[in-house]
Amino acid sequence: MRRLGLVILGALACANGPAGGQAVTTIADRHDFETRSMRADLPGRLDEVSGLAFTPDGRLFAHDDERGRVYEIDPETLDVGKRFDLGDGSVRADFEGIAIVGTRFFLISSIGILYEFAEADDDESTPFRTSDTGLGATCEVEGLTYDERADELLIACKVATPNRGEIVVHRLPLDPSAARQRPSRIPRSQLSNHELDDDFAPSGITIDPSTGTLVLVSAQTEAVIEVARDGSVLSGVQLSRGRHPQPEGVAFGLDGALYIADERNGQDARLTVYARRTPPGGRP
Repeated sequence: MRRLGLVILGALACANGPAGGQAVTTIADRHDFETRSMRADLPGRLDEVSGLAFTPDGRLFAHDDERGRVYEIDPETLDVGKRFDLGDGSVRADFEGIAIVGTRFFLISSIGILYEFAEADDDESTPFRTSDTGLGATCEVEGLTYDERADELLIACKVATPNRGEIVVHRLPLDPSAARQRPSRIPRSQLSNHELDDDFAPSGITIDPSTGTLVLVSAQTEAVIEVARDGSVLSGVQLSRGRHPQPEGVAFGLDGALYIADERNGQDARLTVYARRTPPGGRP
């Protein structure tokens, strides 16, 4: 997989309430990217870790880049536990994202094929079904997450065709009878306002559940951006290349901590955690 950059998209973090309470904050306010709270090298079987997702009860899962295999990771110790396969273990594709909706698991390939399955026990296999999102001709997929507020899967494009100078995130409703909404489009021209390169290419996407902001990572530019749902870039963070050689997966824990997974790229694959800050006298 080619190196991508790190991006974070999102909505307003903490808008002023009716009584003029909390001030608006950014992801850089909510997380200290200079101080990691936890970090662990991943075992060789996860050298090409590509996506992260949490279950509603707070369990963390990751997936392999080239085959239909899912791993459970302890979010408190970062130890890798059980693994299970799609089908008989021979499923191969360029998998680029994972999402979990209740008991439903989803993987997506770079050409927009969606795999749906249920969790299985350690070293077991699980049946699956596939569907074509129809995005293969216009979107090189590189990220998947679930938007609970809209009951949609969000699909980030590493490259969108035609190239209009935008980062594109498609919206796929889980209700098959619901109409597909227009994709979110983020002008790359806004990235320079946050001292980030405009060749930001998403490699992972998630949503901050406390704010509704979309969060994307990019292994190409090692950067983080936060973007409102109207496409406005709210903030950006340049990550350390030494700490994040190839960020590919991103997810928020139940406590608001931000998890970033890096593929092996001259260094061991790794998982890094940034705790959510607690403002003085307030909740995180």
